[in-house]
Amino acid sequence: MCEKKYDVICMGMIAQDILVTNVPKLAFSGEADTVLADSLTISAGGDAANEAVILSRLGSRTALLTRLDSGNVGTMLLEEMKAEGVDTSLLIRPNDCRTMTSMVFIHPDGEHHFVVGPGKNFDLESGDFDPELLKQTRAISAASLFGFGHLDTDGMEQIFRAAQEAGVLTIADTVFDLHGIGPHGVDRVYPYVDYLLPSIGEAVYITGEKEPEAIAEYFLKAGVKHVVLKLGAGGSFFMDRREAFYTEAFPIDPVDTTGCGDNFAAAFIHSLLKGKTHRECMLFASAAGAVNALGVGAHNGVRSEEQLLEFMKKQ
Repeated sequence: MCEKKYDVICMGMIAQDILVTNVPKLAFSGEADTVLADSLTISAGGDAANEAVILSRLGSRTALLTRLDSGNVGTMLLEEMKAEGVDTSLLIRPNDCRTMTSMVFIHPDGEHHFVVGPGKNFDLESGDFDPELLKQTRAISAASLFGFGHLDTDGMEQIFRAAQEAGVLTIADTVFDLHGIGPHGVDRVYPYVDYLLPSIGEAVYITGEKEPEAIAEYFLKAGVKHVVLKLGAGGSFFMDRREAFYTEAFPIDPVDTTGCGDNFAAAFIHSLLKGKTHRECMLFASAAGAVNALGVGAHNGVRSEEQLLEFMKKQ
């Protein structure tokens, strides 16, 4: 049996992030019309791009499948992906595509608010995924479930079903319901999801439940094989039909929590593909989320697998 070309193909969103630090939460509700920030950084962002970068840095052979602006913004993001070792051969660059821009206002406590600029024709379509890719990868990560547009409700189910039939691991993260498809918009996808990794806020929206155990049970009944809930400062929770446990968050003083969930997901996937236990995967993923929060940006903290292992030893 020949070795596959990719460990992971990341599908989903890429964006241009403009990160502004040390912005008071009440900055735009007072009388002052000007705020002095500490720094302004422009870089790639978006769930799939963040995952792909971190997976590549950790040592996984990773490709990014997304639609990318054909203009200057897209070219800048393309070069950043190439510099990170991400395979960009699957990128689709229509002439009328306009990549989204996210203004990220980072507050002194490390929390943040987003202002998202409109994009155009940036959603993947079912025809953008070549079924032959399933012969080339060990896993597919749909990093932006609820953010795929028409693909969420017409296409992702078929891609994931074909992936499972081909023995390819299927992993999905969720985002804010960008297109208003409703909490049940991707119900048909769940039976073909091996690992689902939503944040607690997104999971509450989807399930209507508030407790991690009840949320996980909802997804398991819907057909998901394994559920990983990202609880922010509350750590994380894993549940399948064989085990259920919490993993505490590493104690840190966060600088910026942008992208921590994407770093968590990438590290979990990387560890999973190395054959680690679920507990080991959760701990490694938690370390990635914590390290990312120590710097500014959605993927600027985690540099390597060795760095995370050293961080875990010190903790």
